[in-house]
Amino acid sequence: MPRKKTVELSNKRSLAAKDFYSDYFKNGTLFAAIIRSPAASGKVKKIAVPNLPEGYFLITADDIPGSKKMETNKHVSKIFGYDSVSFRGEPLGLIVGPDERIVLSLLDEVSITFDIESLEGAFKKAIKTKRPVVQLSENNENSDFSDVLMQINQMPSLDNVLDKKQIEQQEEKIVATREVKSGLYKYSEEAEADETLFTDEVIVSQNKWVLDLVPPIWKETNGAFCYMEGEKLHVYTPTRWVVHLLETISEALNIPKQNIFVHKTNTSGVFSKGLWRTTQLATQVSVAAYKLKKPIKLVITQEEQDLYMRPGVKTEIEYKIATEKSGKIKALKAYINFDVGTFNPFAQEIADRLTIAVANYYRPTNMFIKASAHTSTNPPTSISIKSVASQAFFAIENQMEELAEKTKLFPDEIRLKNLNPKNNAFPFLFDSESIVPTLNNTLKISDFNRKYASFKMDSVGTQKKDENHFFALPLRGVGLATAYNVIGYNGESLFSSSPKIEVTLFADDKVEIHAINPSSVVQEIWKKTVAEVLQVDIKNVEINSDFELEEIPNSPEDSFSTIGIMNGLVRKCCLDIQKKRFYHPLPLSSKKSLSPRAKKTWDKEAFEGEPFISNSFATMAVEVELDPYTYTEKIKGIWMTIDCGELLDKDAALKTVKLEIQQELAMLVEGKNVSCDSCTIEFISSKNKSGQIGELVHNTLPAAFSSALSLALSTQLTKLPCTEKQLYNLTQKSNEEIEVQSDETYLEFISSYL
Repeated sequence: MPRKKTVELSNKRSLAAKDFYSDYFKNGTLFAAIIRSPAASGKVKKIAVPNLPEGYFLITADDIPGSKKMETNKHVSKIFGYDSVSFRGEPLGLIVGPDERIVLSLLDEVSITFDIESLEGAFKKAIKTKRPVVQLSENNENSDFSDVLMQINQMPSLDNVLDKKQIEQQEEKIVATREVKSGLYKYSEEAEADETLFTDEVIVSQNKWVLDLVPPIWKETNGAFCYMEGEKLHVYTPTRWVVHLLETISEALNIPKQNIFVHKTNTSGVFSKGLWRTTQLATQVSVAAYKLKKPIKLVITQEEQDLYMRPGVKTEIEYKIATEKSGKIKALKAYINFDVGTFNPFAQEIADRLTIAVANYYRPTNMFIKASAHTSTNPPTSISIKSVASQAFFAIENQMEELAEKTKLFPDEIRLKNLNPKNNAFPFLFDSESIVPTLNNTLKISDFNRKYASFKMDSVGTQKKDENHFFALPLRGVGLATAYNVIGYNGESLFSSSPKIEVTLFADDKVEIHAINPSSVVQEIWKKTVAEVLQVDIKNVEINSDFELEEIPNSPEDSFSTIGIMNGLVRKCCLDIQKKRFYHPLPLSSKKSLSPRAKKTWDKEAFEGEPFISNSFATMAVEVELDPYTYTEKIKGIWMTIDCGELLDKDAALKTVKLEIQQELAMLVEGKNVSCDSCTIEFISSKNKSGQIGELVHNTLPAAFSSALSLALSTQLTKLPCTEKQLYNLTQKSNEEIEVQSDETYLEFISSYL
């Protein structure tokens, strides 16, 4: 009998790679460097490297055999810039060669010719974008007109932007909006509602808050390693969206997805959320590997990482709030504007999430919110979709601090007065039972109210007119912030697909979890869950990331909480197996997915209902000291209480939170790191699903830190990251503008709370 022919596992591949992409190497590997546009706009006529050595190559969009564009969430962008460019630093091609140092040096020799149709317009554009201008010396003998001509030749074309108005239109375009109204604003014109709500009987608080924090998405710089193996293309990169990468490369190279093997490499930290920008880089390297039939490695420089792989969105939120003397918010208006750079495929979802978060959990009856996303000539943003709410929490929590100041309430009182869980006019619903416990516990462990009263009294003593503002050194302050983190957006979203997981128990007590390989911390949590439920040795639990091509999850990994939702699915699989293991032969498998029924609680058209599957809360207090002579900030302590749902691994949770705090501190002050003397973290268990607790740090720390500095400076810090110049200007403002009440009045105010 002839032997049955075995089917080649061409459709099955392992998505997990054990090492970093930069660790991979093969004989004959060529190194790549990105050629970037020196101009923010213009038509590219020619790209050349005049003195390209033998064995070195230039790769541009002309070398892409298939589609030169990539589609992300129904939005189209370029793999390599061609024809016209849209931002300074846009990738136009690669230089590839055997010596990485020579490759990098060749970048300085690249000649990029732009089509110039309006010399006057080109100069205007160069000035507007702060392009370096060649200075002619007074001595004509030393003037190099050839350099001037070269500069002019490389300036961007303005054939389609010949006047100022058109330039502005090119640089800024509204690409996403969201508007929410409740109470009087829902049934009246905005101006009419304002006239009714903002009266002389209410306390009006109005501020603009600016957050432009750029989280370190990659601790290691991004890149890829690609090579051909016959007809097969192997791609090593820290992608979090395997299907997107497969489809993009397939369309760019005109090869079937069956011939593309993506290896999801390790990342050095929890911030490694490359999403679509990683797809672009890996596709660029794939083009070079496919054309040259050589292994190609691209490791972008730290400077490129900082300048062009921008993960954040600069957000401005302007509030106008009417508050009764009791502290109850009567009306809340918020205008949200954020910059997505030249492109962000998730602009609408960012706008939606900011709109939901901008009131936090305070639930005012009368509310008007409008969010707008606009483009600019900045590089495209690639922020993690789960972290965008931190922008809103920074603004609303600082606004609540100002309301506490105006109403003469303590920060915790103003928050509790506006909790109002039974307000049916508020359009968004989510569980809020754990707010009060997290708030009260943080107040207790930080001794917040005593410190707040003491530091407030200190600031009073240093604010007397005609006296030195820096009488007491150092300046001290304490800030409070409460925020939530969510799991599973129920609205229209690429991130709302249902995740799946499979667990298999074998006869030798070996257990296999079939899923895309998560971070090492999450792996350990999954393994502990399996070991606990099935009563097996944790060493017998393995994670299998081999997938048939058609079974690879369509959505990005950021679409769900790997700790919360996925561990819950792991537990359900194990419980199912445990019920059957003594009645059915082994191996025994169980596959579970997230039920989509929760989405029914969300009205997409009305934009109201229960927007998230689950949520968790945290409250943080931060105590700071500021030396007003050196503007050196020092955090004396951080206290944080977290509603973690079911605490799966306390040690892992503590490690994650402290790592996130360390990362966040590095972003709060421009140009320097802030030290922290002590950090106290406590957890409260609840019925909520286990969430990504690290996100709670991002949602609370910026607000608590800035509130503490505001108290120390006796004036409002409205922008992060803060600079030394900003702190200096605030101290001057405090000296000049603050009217100080009598000592007796303040002592009476303070003593009522001691």
